[in-house]
Amino acid sequence: MKKKDKPGINYFDPRTVLYLRGDVNYSHVHLLNGQIVLSCRTLKWFAQKWPYFTRAHKQALVNPAYIHQLKLGLTSRSTSYLVMQDEAQLAISRRQVASVVAQFEQTQSCPI
Repeated sequence: MKKKDKPGINYFDPRTVLYLRGDVNYSHVHLLNGQIVLSCRTLKWFAQKWPYFTRAHKQALVNPAYIHQLKLGLTSRSTSYLVMQDEAQLAISRRQVASVVAQFEQTQSCPI
């Protein structure tokens, strides 16, 4: 995938991506090293290229390998959150909670 932090086009490994946040027709790509890269691609484009990423919300595409914790709402109307490795909290849409929980359980080797 491409990143632009200097004139020209650079490529980066999707394994270094924690999550992406959508912003209209742009995406903010959050990397393991703490860098945030602005991309002219949409989350839909990234979701098609990286099918193993999870669409947690309309504005969030996450790498399940870097989900640190899952905070479920107490009721069906409460907002549930993903806590990422960098301590960022990303909301989970109500329709996506079941699939996000299932994928989280698959990627976690042993809950504490």
